[in-house]
Amino acid sequence: MRGFFILLFLPVAALAHQSSISYSELSPRGREVSATLRFALADLRTQMKLEDSRAPPIPALTRLVLEPFILKAAGVSCALQPGVIAEPDGEDGLALHARWACPQDVEELSVRVGFLELFPPGHAHLSRIEFAPDEVSQRVAQRDEPSFEARRTRSASSAFRRFLLLGVEHIFTGYDHVAFLVGLLLLGGTIGELVKIVTAFTVAHSITLALAALEIVTPPARAIEPLIAASIMFVGLENLWALRRGSAQSALRHRWALSFAFGLVHGFGFAAVLRELRLPRAALTAGLVSFNFGVECGQVCIVLAALPLLSHLRRAPRFAPAASACVAGLGGLWLVNRLLLAH
Repeated sequence: MRGFFILLFLPVAALAHQSSISYSELSPRGREVSATLRFALADLRTQMKLEDSRAPPIPALTRLVLEPFILKAAGVSCALQPGVIAEPDGEDGLALHARWACPQDVEELSVRVGFLELFPPGHAHLSRIEFAPDEVSQRVAQRDEPSFEARRTRSASSAFRRFLLLGVEHIFTGYDHVAFLVGLLLLGGTIGELVKIVTAFTVAHSITLALAALEIVTPPARAIEPLIAASIMFVGLENLWALRRGSAQSALRHRWALSFAFGLVHGFGFAAVLRELRLPRAALTAGLVSFNFGVECGQVCIVLAALPLLSHLRRAPRFAPAASACVAGLGGLWLVNRLLLAH
């Protein structure tokens, strides 16, 4: 039984909620599109030698990410202009500033993010296109859908749907968040206890998601990501301790407080996606609501799918300890990995 769970969780160990996301901010003005593309140094180093972000090799970076980043206005290609600038973006990122010249005024922009074919599977590219201060669009590109389009006007319902889907995708691909939720459910409990646990997590991460996305409180990712991993390890170890002492019911009585406390930490992790898009405050508020709703929809789906399966598997005497050990092990693995990346 223990070997089964180790094999089950190993494939996602390297795909946990790490920063495999790049960003672009596009500003079409007349016939020119100015852009800033932001990358994690760890992602760039999978494709090229990059020793010092203060003196990056601009020609190599241009070939790697800017030349495959193809812009078209009304179906006609725009030309990348000389004068690319690269600079550090925080402690672990790099920003590229570039311009494209288009054959006509840009009212409709098509973008193909060609470098997605080179980056690790699961890498996502988030783009913010600002035609004017009150005309902002957001798009997501991935390897299976590397292209997107943006026009000067977008409906509110379309924007709501886009952020809702982004929230659903974020929770389903955030394997560390899923592992934490599963860890919370492994001890079982009554429907009332489980509702209290999940509700506490929801309320807590909604609070910090709003605080961080609105830039009221913005702790650095290098602190939050290890804490998320530590929360997973803690809940797995607490499960093992409670099962060993036969005190699962006692642990369940205070588990809502545990899920609330760690939910505050997870909310900061959810907020990173919205904050990096740098949306105007009005657009951010609407995006925050729909993104959080998407996260909750995904979370409810995970809980509804996991509960009957876990209820059935808990009948096996060794299931809960083995699964809890796997959760604790994954949390420990992610914690060590993220602490190493933070330095």
